[in-house]
Amino acid sequence: MMLSRTAANLYWLGRHLERAEAVSRIIREHTKLLVDLPIDVDSDWAGLLAITGADETYLLRYSSLDEMSIVNHLMADIGNPTSVIRTVASARENLRVTRQLMPSSLWECVNLLHTSVATSAGTCAHRTARLELCSDIIAAGQQIMGILASTVSRDDAFSFYELGRNVERADMTTRVLDVRATSLLDEGAKGALPPADRSPYEDVRWLGVLRSLGAQHMYARRTSGSIAGESVVEFLVEDQDFPRAVQHCLARVDQILGGLPHRPHLREHAADLRDMLSTRSGGLEAEALHSWVDHMQLGILSLHNALNDTFFTPETTRTLHPAGRVVV
Repeated sequence: MMLSRTAANLYWLGRHLERAEAVSRIIREHTKLLVDLPIDVDSDWAGLLAITGADETYLLRYSSLDEMSIVNHLMADIGNPTSVIRTVASARENLRVTRQLMPSSLWECVNLLHTSVATSAGTCAHRTARLELCSDIIAAGQQIMGILASTVSRDDAFSFYELGRNVERADMTTRVLDVRATSLLDEGAKGALPPADRSPYEDVRWLGVLRSLGAQHMYARRTSGSIAGESVVEFLVEDQDFPRAVQHCLARVDQILGGLPHRPHLREHAADLRDMLSTRSGGLEAEALHSWVDHMQLGILSLHNALNDTFFTPETTRTLHPAGRVVV
């Protein structure tokens, strides 16, 4: 069994790399979404702050909720613990102290990613530069996945990295559902859009939910291809095969824990979360979905704390962001 501090750094390497890619994808797809919506439809940039848990830190530093300020806070603000630039820097540090366990090609890739983000994040107020950088970060994340899949032994080091990646994925998917899906459901319930126009807008925005998680193609394969709110939520929560579906992430966590020591109580945490999936009632009530997601996020936080208490030393304990985000 490896040292606790090493295990913690590998776990956080997985979380930080996944977070950087996820936030970049959310920003990219939201920027693209604006092209498909009429200019009089609310662009809801503030929703991105809520998804990433950065709304409170934002309000401490900025006075208005405008696109340029929000993108800067999420991409380039080193004072924001969940910003891309801060997250990539943290991932690089996690890898630096565990380099002996990972191939040199991984270090080279993460180092290049860090340099690219540090150099270009400040230009993201411009949409073209923003889209290019976000796409580069996503591509780097996929390259990192390829390196790990093809050159790293399936031992404890890989297991802790995978734990972090899948815990982060489950957390991010529930956050996207909480903010984006419940917002759409609220609008539909209140009739915020004229009946004749509601369906086209809803289709585009539900597609945006899928695209923000890279799920649009697999959703189309699994369904008839038409976009419907309830089937989008069901796919992102319950699908057993899509890598960012909550069900798949929790099953993977349970599988990994089965190969680690001190695992019985941890597997109970994972089992409780999977049981919680079955408590989500069907239908499209925003309040019910929000309540269910809140319980899921508390469960994911509880699982994280149990992992920390079991495997990681006190020195590596992370703090809880005011918005409920676990950060360095």
